[in-house]
Amino acid sequence: MDELRSQVRGEHAMIAADADVSSVNSRLAAAAEGGETLEVILVLRGKVRRAVGSGRWRIQLEGRRVLTFQADCVLATTAVARRLR
Repeated sequence: MDELRSQVRGEHAMIAADADVSSVNSRLAAAAEGGETLEVILVLRGKVRRAVGSGRWRIQLEGRRVLTFQADCVLATTAVARRLR
């Protein structure tokens, strides 16, 4: 994270490997209670397809859950190798 930007806007970097889930939950709860707007970066793995008629995308996650999102929310994509059977 850009150090200057962090100081000016009061942003906090959280990396899942470095923080336990309780600290992430605490940060999200504090933001929700305070009405804060956050940038949240998620890593999702699943099959992607266009959402019908909306210009949005859908990703089907493990467990059959589906998340719909706009392409401008995507920072990067990475192909996932298929498992050998």
